[in-house]
Amino acid sequence: MQRHIALAAGFGLVALISGCGNFLDAPKAVADPNAPTAASVNQLLSGIEANIFGQQEGPVAMLICEWMQQCAGTAGRFVEVQGAYTINNNSFDGSFASIYTAGGLVSIKDAEARADALADKKYKGVLEVLETMDVLFGADNWGDIPYREAITSTTPMFDPQLQIYDDLLKLLDQAIGDLNGTGSGPGAYDLVYSGDPTKWIQAAHTLKARIYLHLAEVRGAGQYASAQTEALLGISTPANDWKAVHSEATSERNMWLQFQLTSFGQDLVAGARLVGIMKAQNDPRLPDYFGKNSAGGYGGYDVATQQTVGGDPSPIANSNRNVPTFSQPIITYDENELILAETYIRAGSIANAAIHLNNVRSRYGKSLIAAPTLADIMTEKYIALFQNIEYWNDYKRTCLPTLTPALGRSVVPGRLPYGITEVQTNPNTPPDPGATLITGRNPNDPNAC
Repeated sequence: MQRHIALAAGFGLVALISGCGNFLDAPKAVADPNAPTAASVNQLLSGIEANIFGQQEGPVAMLICEWMQQCAGTAGRFVEVQGAYTINNNSFDGSFASIYTAGGLVSIKDAEARADALADKKYKGVLEVLETMDVLFGADNWGDIPYREAITSTTPMFDPQLQIYDDLLKLLDQAIGDLNGTGSGPGAYDLVYSGDPTKWIQAAHTLKARIYLHLAEVRGAGQYASAQTEALLGISTPANDWKAVHSEATSERNMWLQFQLTSFGQDLVAGARLVGIMKAQNDPRLPDYFGKNSAGGYGGYDVATQQTVGGDPSPIANSNRNVPTFSQPIITYDENELILAETYIRAGSIANAAIHLNNVRSRYGKSLIAAPTLADIMTEKYIALFQNIEYWNDYKRTCLPTLTPALGRSVVPGRLPYGITEVQTNPNTPPDPGATLITGRNPNDPNAC
């Protein structure tokens, strides 16, 4: 692995996450040449954060949006084909490599060493949260992946997914401690929070809550209690949301917009399941997510029937958020509140669950629900996490809202196949589990919906 990591790193971010590369040329990436350690860590940080933006809103995010029936592919080309679960080891080779290359784990470990050399604990804490986000992207989507040996071996072993989750929980504890430590941190070189340790600590707690939820299917109800403990310390206000950063510059625009401007852009439209739910609830976010169709309303494409519902499918291209500078939400107050709502209702506290659910609904002028069900909470989260890959984890765990698989398929996929480069260069790559690429599942999700 290390060999092809080094080669890919030399090509820069553009090769893997089109549209984010010029963050490396931004003013925030320029530092005092008389302080080479600081200059290098600041430049590395920009590339690391840009890589994570690309992971969270790039090809995998588009695929998950389709599989969760929030989006849909039409026109018979690759978007529709992948949306109907036809993928292979070539499909997301670059996405798998991004865990390690060009702003991935290699750069993160380098930056952490430089932060240590500066004796800057706060800077190290930021990097540790970013490391968690990067590795979690891999473990959630592919299951077992290289981690402990990923930087030290050319053919690293694949660590068990559940072990990786445990390692990341420990790393986040270390990050929180470091963020409370000494040093000045990255300041304005940090594209996400400008080095604000309070915001990074809250994000770390919400991230820990996510991981505990990801473990709940195999480790039981205690994980929900742990998730609640962390979420109570998590993102406390929308002002502390973790969002991607974009500009009007051609290569720095929102990646969803960039895809809409390609020849395949019009193939990606609204998914009938999400549109139907939002219309039934008179959800005011419809124009934020989708443009109006030819009849002046909102319709979607149903992958389960291969038919349109509610008239022509609404485009994504004309939505309010489909603009160059839109900051794509990555981890948010809304998500944190809905984690609390779910964990309270699982503990039997309907009143507390209602408080946190309604904290989100009231933000959008929606009617309050006095005695919510788990379905109410997960449906609200399904809406809130539009275009966010995290909802795939929620669906695999809760099977809510109910989704009918694509026409001719028996199950919504539960994982991605390993990238072909890893398969061909690392003899330790395990075979993709399951009878087919569609039916394979990761260790934390043994049961299909």
